[in-house]
Amino acid sequence: MRVMKKLLTAVLALVLIAALAAPALADTITMYVNKDQAKVYHGPGKKTGEMSKLPFGGSVEVIETEGNWSHINYINKKGVERSGWIATKHLQATAPCKHKWGPWEVIRKATCSKVGMRQHVCTKCGTKKLEEIETTEHTWGKWTVTKQASCTKSGERVHKCKVCGTKETKKLGKSEHSYSAWTVDQAATCAAAGSQSRVCALCGNKETEVIPQLPHTFGEWSTLVPLSREADGERGHTCAVCGTEERETVPATPAFTRKDRGEGVRAAQDMLNALGFDAGKADGIYGPKLDRAFEAFADENGVAFAEGWLKPAQLDALVSRWIESVPDEAWKGEGSDDAPIKLALTVEPAGTSDGARSFNWTLTNQGSTGCALRAVLMGAGAEHDFRSDDMAVVLDSEKLKPGAKNSLSGSFTVPESLGGSDGALSFRAVVEADKTGEKWISNAVVVELGNRQ
Repeated sequence: MRVMKKLLTAVLALVLIAALAAPALADTITMYVNKDQAKVYHGPGKKTGEMSKLPFGGSVEVIETEGNWSHINYINKKGVERSGWIATKHLQATAPCKHKWGPWEVIRKATCSKVGMRQHVCTKCGTKKLEEIETTEHTWGKWTVTKQASCTKSGERVHKCKVCGTKETKKLGKSEHSYSAWTVDQAATCAAAGSQSRVCALCGNKETEVIPQLPHTFGEWSTLVPLSREADGERGHTCAVCGTEERETVPATPAFTRKDRGEGVRAAQDMLNALGFDAGKADGIYGPKLDRAFEAFADENGVAFAEGWLKPAQLDALVSRWIESVPDEAWKGEGSDDAPIKLALTVEPAGTSDGARSFNWTLTNQGSTGCALRAVLMGAGAEHDFRSDDMAVVLDSEKLKPGAKNSLSGSFTVPESLGGSDGALSFRAVVEADKTGEKWISNAVVVELGNRQ
């Protein structure tokens, strides 16, 4: 098709050149415009300014031809006779046909190896126009493996067109290794990781893998440093396989360190402020001002002090002095059935180990007025005066609304030595009424220690 187009173009050019060569010596010759809206200019070339646009099939008189341009006489749109220059390629000797093409007709079918051909004919002038039809897709057969893949080399497969015989080849990726079962080369222990390996039965490739280090086989915990009210305890246990020793702290409660936050810190701030030692705003944040207030309290009461921490023994002294400072008339006792605050405290052993006893506690207010917990106090023996020789096992200022659904609870740890091996520990909670500031105490709870947990 492309070859035929080029041939037709060349023949048309020769005819046009022959027709236009003579007019340069003759007077004029009539020619026809073969392009829609062919432009006419003042002089040869586009740079001399456009004058008009001539329609397809219009006739002009060619005066002369100069290079690629022809000097013409023509009639413009307004019917005025004009003279100008037009590109010679837009002129032909005979009047052009505005073709009206008939339907396409396939004269050669396309295949997967050759282009096809189709034509249609102008119903006015009989001109034929040819056009190529693109090649079709191949009709591929099934893939055939020509070279098997292995774990070391790629394979290959091929399929062939059923029509033209064209072949297409594709690679097959390497196959997986055929590994044996894992073999332990170095057994793992709690001191070091081990390793294991396996080998491909086809190519001998060896793959190695780390066996994670085993956990230690620790024995029972043993007390290294007994827990006391003055300091934390420490316990340890040893791995029976490698001898590694692991230690951890057994914290005494309650205890606070610098930057701690919580209701226990707030309660300590409230108590120091009530005793006349300026601990600042009771915001529940352990900062320098709390240390300065407690240092003044410690100096006045002969209590040990170390900046940045408050241990149970120091808090025992603070709670004891605060209780002593409360006037007798502010203590309201446990509360009768119609009392606005009626407390129910429970304390249950949670375990004994490594020189420490653990307890769980719950406190509810079954009265009609809310209050704030200040402390849960512990004393040695089944009977004791809660206003003397008590130890604070919980320090708190959390609000306690009336009703069993609004109970407070938690846990604490104390040295195993307190109360003796066959003795008892007793507990009471101290709260402060929301509006009146009255101090109320809970029922006494006695835990017998003869049957050790």
